[in-house]
Amino acid sequence: MRSLLKKIDISFYREALALALPIAFQNLLTSCATLIDTAMVVGLGNAETSAMGVAARFTFLLNIVCFGISSGCAALLSQYWGAKDLPNARRSLGLALVLALSFGFVYMGAMILFPAQLLRIFNDDPVIIALAADYMRTFAIGIPFLVFSQILCVALRAVENVKVPLLSSAVSVVVNTSLNYCLINGHFGFPRLELRGAALASAIGCGVQALIILLALMLSGNPFRTAPANLFRFDRPFCRKYIKIASPVLLNETMWGIGTNIYAMVLARQGVENHAGYTLYENMQQLFFVFFVGICGACSIMVGMRIGRGDHEGGYQAAKRFAVMTPIMGVILGALLILVRNPLLSLFPVETEAARLVASQCMLFYGFWIAVRMIPYTMICGIFRAGGDTKAGCILDLLGLYAFGIPAVLIVGLIIKPSLFVVLIATMFIGEDTVKGILCVKHFISRKWIKQLTKSEEPADAAVITES
Repeated sequence: MRSLLKKIDISFYREALALALPIAFQNLLTSCATLIDTAMVVGLGNAETSAMGVAARFTFLLNIVCFGISSGCAALLSQYWGAKDLPNARRSLGLALVLALSFGFVYMGAMILFPAQLLRIFNDDPVIIALAADYMRTFAIGIPFLVFSQILCVALRAVENVKVPLLSSAVSVVVNTSLNYCLINGHFGFPRLELRGAALASAIGCGVQALIILLALMLSGNPFRTAPANLFRFDRPFCRKYIKIASPVLLNETMWGIGTNIYAMVLARQGVENHAGYTLYENMQQLFFVFFVGICGACSIMVGMRIGRGDHEGGYQAAKRFAVMTPIMGVILGALLILVRNPLLSLFPVETEAARLVASQCMLFYGFWIAVRMIPYTMICGIFRAGGDTKAGCILDLLGLYAFGIPAVLIVGLIIKPSLFVVLIATMFIGEDTVKGILCVKHFISRKWIKQLTKSEEPADAAVITES
């Protein structure tokens, strides 16, 4: 028994769980907030549900760009943290904040000034456009706070601080949910704002989360509690290095976001009931996807730290364990999703049975496919980026999306037009994931993704870790 436990390496999985569970729980809280938004809006009708789904495409694109910036930052941060190079870790965060907040303010302006023009990209129904435009203008005020929180949460997790992101998300969800109840239907003397109330509640929740994180940075002992000059002290070589690592991730996530919005454009034209059902499915599947976000986050931290301090073999073995763990979790969670999909859907006051059936069918297929879909996700977002190879992940991800997934969806959705909506969803997933998954596994086995980003730099003195 002792030899078996030694082979299993309990300490590795204990470390992985200590990182993965808080990350997964944080994302679960965020997904629950979105799901609660959807549940309350579903009661307003299919038009409101579809409008929120269309407006959410722009929030999704914002999240994707921020995720690209923060992932590039995290690729550097985890390796700098492993090499005990705190000054460069701080500068990585500072540059990510400058880039993300600059983009966030421009994006906020566009959502306030041109919502209807933007929404016509995805839908041509004037009723849905009017509802979604009102939602976008209201939510836009929370964008700077959302961007700040996303960057800081990823940065804190990269240096093994998972408590602050979890706490801030928990409080934000409570605030968001409470205000949803008050503002959507006008309870406790609040005005009945319907869809605009959901947007306002989300914006306030983002502000509360940003405030909690800022207070934690100022009052608690953490690597980023320092003078602002230490965060924003950039020079040309550092900026070049950051851009070299982060730009493929940013390109990857931005083009992936645009590509998935092309999916959304096709899906939104399949009818209000189909799109309402798909919007409900998207929010439901997030409850299961969050566990892979936790696995991927823990993988990124543990692999990046090992490679950053020069332990290439240790980094590969850690990555190998996560690569095996992912499909196993996919089979377990996929089976669970298939079993509970209809009981979960029964909790929502869906306007029509047709929309409920669409959501159920999409969840059924996703339950069977999730184990396959998560393999390239963990390898690209967790392993390759942490290993310093952001370029290969970008190429493989976009190849699967643009060479296979999008052409298949355009042909099936706009030309063939299948009678069953779930056929279109199956086409989307199978077209994108199959070739991408095979190429990712091949690249992983080659070990060419292992690139020590700290190799040419002088490691900071260990004492710098306690620097204020």
